[in-house]
Order: sequence, then structure tokens, then C-alpha cells
Amino acid sequence: MPPVIDDRFLYERISRRLLEQIGAGSFAVGQKLPSVRRMSALFKVSVNTVMQSYRQLEAEGYLDIRPQSGVYVRSSDVLDIPEPDGSRYPLLPVEVSLSEQVLHYMELHADPAMVRLGIALPGPEVLPVDRVMATIRDVTRHHALDAWDYMHPNGCPLFTHHLARRSLSYEVPVTAEDIIVTSGAMEALSLALRSVSRPGDTVVVESPTYYGALLLLETHQRKVVEVPTHARHGISLSALEQVFRRGGVAACLVSPNAQNPLGFTMSDERKAALVALSERYQVPLIENDVWGDTVYRGEAPPAKAFDRSGLVLYCSSFSKSLMPGLRIGWAAAGRFQKRFRELKQLSTITSTSISQIVMGRLLESGFYTQHLRELRGHLHGQVDAMAREVRRCFPPGTRLTRPTGGCVLWVRLPGRVDTRALFQRAAARGIHVFPGAVFSLDGKHADYLRLNAGSPLTAPVRRALCWLGETAAELAASPDGLAS
Repeated sequence: MPPVIDDRFLYERISRRLLEQIGAGSFAVGQKLPSVRRMSALFKVSVNTVMQSYRQLEAEGYLDIRPQSGVYVRSSDVLDIPEPDGSRYPLLPVEVSLSEQVLHYMELHADPAMVRLGIALPGPEVLPVDRVMATIRDVTRHHALDAWDYMHPNGCPLFTHHLARRSLSYEVPVTAEDIIVTSGAMEALSLALRSVSRPGDTVVVESPTYYGALLLLETHQRKVVEVPTHARHGISLSALEQVFRRGGVAACLVSPNAQNPLGFTMSDERKAALVALSERYQVPLIENDVWGDTVYRGEAPPAKAFDRSGLVLYCSSFSKSLMPGLRIGWAAAGRFQKRFRELKQLSTITSTSISQIVMGRLLESGFYTQHLRELRGHLHGQVDAMAREVRRCFPPGTRLTRPTGGCVLWVRLPGRVDTRALFQRAAARGIHVFPGAVFSLDGKHADYLRLNAGSPLTAPVRRALCWLGETAAELAASPDGLAS
């Protein structure tokens, strides 16, 4: 008796094959695909299976099914990246060794002559530089001794109380006493990691994920399990449960809101399910919410809002939404607060006084809330403008995400171009970009590029994007540009 073949597997296999061909440029935007009957004969499957595949790709925004005409590669909108291929993720712990690459790619941002498309950061054009500087001057003039002296390790009450008020709708609201002020989000993440794990332990991350998180794990000698993550829905909960069920995991590091580099915001239902998985298997969640305040539309509560058992260690900062130079972050570490506070006091004791006073004043006045409304509009417009320019300038088959917040585009180049080669050429041209290889391990995203849209789309930026598109097309046509 012949084996029974799952129809779902068949249509997903066809979908994946088509996406590979479209991504490689074999089917250009606007081109008609083979008929359903032709595909049925080619793959030796039923007509219904082919139609199921076509309908799936249409729902995901890749194809247009036109009655009485045929099926065409979609050309009317920015295209989403498909569901990740889980076969590329063995879900086994590995060691991280990316620091040398990442530091090399970061260096160019310090050069003011570069066209800065690499580091993810809103530009000063969309941030309230004058208002923040005026507040700093006022604090140093009228509260000089408070700004000069050490701040109490518990933080500035004006600042921590206003932070706590943001959690009123949470299932278990955060109090001012729960909050620990840090020097940016990276210190918060580092302390959270040390609070729940030890060197040699395994930590789960999204894939792709922020390269800074991978550097942090490398520095602290943690092993990593990468879990496939979708550009709209977030981390695969089924794959995550598989890892949790197997055991041996010390923590899970996630970014449910405006994740960098994909830009997705998980639905409230998926956030609640993520926290429920954490509770069921007693695996702490370290939540990086540094981009949460930039979500363009609607409310975007963090996963912490659904935390009833204190297993979520929430970490955030104002570096991406107000002023990177303030270096002010904060954490609510739940049941791990005592250990977190001990580690903070044993390392930097307390955080900068003037930053806390300034931030407390901006929160108290209502200015920060008003600023966020304007910032979200600016970032949304700039990301859309850059997406249109990428579609115009980059070669056919290029794919990019639809971010829900933040200021980056995650771009997949056709022809398996290794974007590390594009980085080298761009650097020589005075353009700074960030190659996708360092957002995951083992080169899984080597054909991706992250572009920062934090500043307005000026003429130099437009010229840089067109040059990148032309060079990407050259590399796609050259064996030297292919990924290994």
C-alpha cells in the first residue's frame, strides 16, 4: 500500500518552491505563472492542491489571482517575507561568535561623512532636541546639587512613579518599588540575563534577532537556540513549546513590539500565549521593549502586561524614542527583582542622576506623550517612503517587510546575494548599511539587508538607495556575489 502523503505538506512545498523562484528573479513582478493544470502535471499533484498553494500565496500578498486571466506575481504593494522555513532551524543550542563581525560593521557609523543607513536610530530631525536640551539646562540651573550628587539606588521618585503609572492596565500593575533604573536597555538586558542564568546555560532567541542581543549572549558565555520568527506574527509558538518541552533552557529573550529587524508587533492573543508558555514550563522571559513606544497605531502593551507570576523581566529605555545620549533605561524584573537589584548595585551602584530628573520632568509635563504621537507619524511616513524607493531602485524579486513600528526595513535581495559583499562595496562608496548575516547564526540571513529609515528621505539618501539597488543587481548576476 503506497504511503499517504499529507496534502498540506504538498501545497506548502509548492509554495516554498515558487517563493524561491520569485526571490531568485525567475518570475518577475507582474509576470504570469504557469497554469494550475501545468503545475498539477509538473508536481504530480491534484489541481486542488495547486489552487491551495496559489490561494495561500495570494493571502500572504505574493500573488494576484485574476479570474479568466491567470495568476501573476503581485506588483501593487510591498511584499511580506514568507513564513520561515523551519527546516533551517535545528532548535539545538549553539555557541555565539559574532563579536568581531558586528564591531567591524558598527565602526562606520562614527564617520559623519557616511550616508547612515546602518544603525537603527531615529534621526535628530524627528527628535525634540531643543526641548530636551532646554530641560537639561533648567535642571542644572535650578537643581544643580540634585543633578551633581549620586542618585539613590531606588531611582528618582518622580521618574519611577510616572513609569509605574504606565502599567495601570496590566494584569498585575508594576509599582514604583518594582522599577530599577539602568544605564540604557543593554544594561537592563545584561542584568536580566545574569539574574536568571549562568555561563554555559542555554537561552532561546528569535531568528532573526537584534545582533546586540547575540553579542550580549556571547559576552556572557550563554549558548543560543534560535526559533523561527515570522515577519507579521512573531516567534513560532509551536517551535518555542517544542524547545521548552525538551528542557534545559534557562531563559527566552524576545521583543514582541516593533521587533528589530523584522518590525512586527505580536497580537495581544499571541503575547498572552507566549507568557502562558513561560508559566507552563517555568522559563523566564526577558522582554526587550526598547521600540515599544514607536508602534505606529493603536495600543501595544508589552508581554509584561499579561504576566501574573512574575516570570517576565521587562527591559526598556528612552534611547530610541527620545534621546540616545541620556543613556537611561529601566527594568521590572518580577520575581527576580532582588537578584537584579543586587547585581545592579554590585556593578554600577546607581544610574545617572541628571537623566532621571530630566526624564521625570518630561513625563510629568505630558510632553513625552505628545512627542510620541508626532514621532510615530514621522517614522511611519519615513519607513513608507524608503520602502517605495527600495521597490523603485532595487532589482526584481527584492522583498521587504511591513514594519508596525520602529524605523528599519528588513530587505531580502534576489539571487542569493551575500550582503556582506554589498556592505564592503557600499562602505567604499560612503554608504553604511548592516548585512543580515549577524542577525542570526550560521548565515541563515546572509541574503538580507537592514536599512535604517530614521531620518527623512533626502536626496543623498535617495542616491545611496539607487546605488545599492544597482550594485545588488550586479552582485546577483555575478558568481562572486552569491552566498555560499
